[in-house]
Amino acid sequence: MNSFLRQLFITGGAAVFLAACNRDSLPTAEEQLVGRWEWVESSIVSDPALTPAVTGHRIRIEFDRRGRARFFEDGTLRGAAAYSVRRAARSNAKNKYRHVIIYRGYQSSQYYLVSGNRLYLQDANGKLSNHQYIRVANSTTPVAANAQ
Repeated sequence: MNSFLRQLFITGGAAVFLAACNRDSLPTAEEQLVGRWEWVESSIVSDPALTPAVTGHRIRIEFDRRGRARFFEDGTLRGAAAYSVRRAARSNAKNKYRHVIIYRGYQSSQYYLVSGNRLYLQDANGKLSNHQYIRVANSTTPVAANAQ
């Protein structure tokens, strides 16, 4: 009986340890943003969607861990900005908060959501502009195991 209890405690302790490790290994919303993102499309309410095929341009954004965003068009660096991430309260949604990227030096910010290997940006300046990006495969931040 004594060895049974010992085995039970070891198994239970291992299960608790593994559960704690899994929870800690999930990236935060800020960590999920870090990486390279390739533009897929942009849309404004009454206009047709813009895509790389329509515009003839490839756009990439890189967010690094030090709070820098770099913006590339057709492989050429077009701009850079320091950024920070905040949570903004929502007034009438089931999700009480959404994340905001604040670009220093610019008078703009964007709401963002990372879902799997997709980044969704929405301009926070009152215009209904939505932008969609896909994570570039050689990005430095791993995607969570349950991501689609």
